[in-house]
Amino acid sequence: MTNFGKNLKDTLAQLGLSQQKLADALRVSQQTVSRWVNGVNEPDFDTFLRICEFLDETPESLLGERIKEDKK
Repeated sequence: MTNFGKNLKDTLAQLGLSQQKLADALRVSQQTVSRWVNGVNEPDFDTFLRICEFLDETPESLLGERIKEDKK
């Protein structure tokens, strides 16, 4: 499972959303979302941005990027 797949799965669980609910919102099949979650493939860039918008998440959070805080 890719960072994106794991983060997508975790985010859906945290929000109490099913793969089907995301699929319906994006007008893709539940199988497509399942493939993303399991790391079989990833969405194209435009779809990725739509996922971020729907889930109210930043691209960095879904990609597993951590924003480093300045250490003082």
